[in-house]
Amino acid sequence: MKKIIMGFKLLTIMGLTGCQQNTTSQAVEQIMIKKEVLAFYDKAENIIHIARILTIDNKSYDLIFYDVDISTPEGSKQKFISIEQLTEQQLKGKQIDLQKTFTWTPFKWKNILFVQIQPAGFKNEMELLDIRQKIELKLTSELENKRIGEWSASDIGPGGGNILFDVTNIDSALQTILQVLKQNNLDKRVLVGRRVLISNEDWFYEVIYPTEYSGDFNTM
Repeated sequence: MKKIIMGFKLLTIMGLTGCQQNTTSQAVEQIMIKKEVLAFYDKAENIIHIARILTIDNKSYDLIFYDVDISTPEGSKQKFISIEQLTEQQLKGKQIDLQKTFTWTPFKWKNILFVQIQPAGFKNEMELLDIRQKIELKLTSELENKRIGEWSASDIGPGGGNILFDVTNIDSALQTILQVLKQNNLDKRVLVGRRVLISNEDWFYEVIYPTEYSGDFNTM
């Protein structure tokens, strides 16, 4: 009887350990993005200078600088410049300087996120289309269930598989989108841009994922 009890205890311990390991594994799968505190813009003809402040704990902050060249229609060229890590105290002083330097304010309208599955690695356009349609349904369902966004448009073009979402909150929607993409092994194969309006009829996209992106963003 003692041997049976000991065996049962051992199985119980192993089961609990397995549950803890599974829980830990699931926790690792959760994507926690750094949320935006502020974004500053300055416009010099076709070059948009951007300073973006992000945090994950409201104690330490990333200040990211990058430029977006909007001279090409239906596309942009983004150049990551630098990143600074700041404390809360350092941020207060830095914000004053940023407000003096970055003086352009984008036109206010809806929040639009542009999810683009990169075409590299797919056998052909039909395979990319199939993947885009499947992930589009999953993303739309998740955003609508959380009441933080809805599908706006989608297509296939030279830039890749394109999906646009009208969202209520950029950070919440981005975290949800990246979580679904990660679950489907697509988080490393996408760019996510947000629409920045010059006027109610003119806009460009800045890539906000990955956060230190340099390269083209072809919205066709």
